[in-house]
Amino acid sequence: MVSLKQLKRLFFVSVLAITGAASAENPVVVRDFETCPELVVLPPGSFVLGAEKDEGQRWKMLDRMSANEGPRVSITFTESVAIGKTEVTRGQFAKFIQETGYKVKRGCFHLTSSGWSVQPKLNWENPGFDVTDDHPVACVQRPAILAYIGWLSETTGQPYRLPSEAEFEYAARGGATSETQATFWGEDWTNACRYQNGADLTFVPNAPDIPYGQYADCDDGYVFTSPVATFEPNAWGLYDMAGNVSEWTSDCYQDSHADIPRDGSPVSKKKCRAWVAKGGSWAGFPGLLRPATRLRLREATTGTGFGFRVARAVSGE
Repeated sequence: MVSLKQLKRLFFVSVLAITGAASAENPVVVRDFETCPELVVLPPGSFVLGAEKDEGQRWKMLDRMSANEGPRVSITFTESVAIGKTEVTRGQFAKFIQETGYKVKRGCFHLTSSGWSVQPKLNWENPGFDVTDDHPVACVQRPAILAYIGWLSETTGQPYRLPSEAEFEYAARGGATSETQATFWGEDWTNACRYQNGADLTFVPNAPDIPYGQYADCDDGYVFTSPVATFEPNAWGLYDMAGNVSEWTSDCYQDSHADIPRDGSPVSKKKCRAWVAKGGSWAGFPGLLRPATRLRLREATTGTGFGFRVARAVSGE
């Protein structure tokens, strides 16, 4: 006799066979329980990871950051992967805290009128500005993120994890194949606020002394984080792949893509001193919000501009 779980798996495989790939109009979405993040299933395929130095320079990135975005390498995914439709929200994280009693350390890097500094009283519940349960959770260190993911895996029986850098960039590009296009939606920054929450005309008055030298010439309506899925999704139905909060990945940070795995798996080392973050945040100037941009985070790094989304394999669903 076929079980309900087996029927669900058969239905899921049928949906994948019919649709072939996620799209903004018809994303293949799975959810393991009511308070679990929704996941969008991305198809197998190939893409080119990273950017040459001249792209970063064109977007006014620091030379050392631009240099670390290359060389461009071809990555091939032979199986589908499911990645969070949105960043993990404050409400979803709160469910984990409620059920486990996990204690998250206080102290959070935040932008104040006097500049960026660690504010010892801030935490994920109170990041220093108004938030709801629909905002991305921020002010969480890597150990707390991994604890949440461990709880999610144990609760659902599914192997949840952070996405690899390659998976994140594959998802962020939304199937775009252009060799020269820096973002999935183009390079006209007057359109940026349709798709992301970054450093824009709303942000400028709150950061007059930050030497960015550039902002998106549009108004996204938010100084700090926005509720997830406020802006338009990319072509695969994923939200906030740029802006809102920079997102942790599972990759150990290294200064080059030259010897990364070509199958999309993460760079792993026995002793990893820093990890890769992707996507840029509400305080990110345009260059920092490109899919190729990568930041270096220490294990204890925590800030109002850092959060995460989850991923898992979909084989056998």
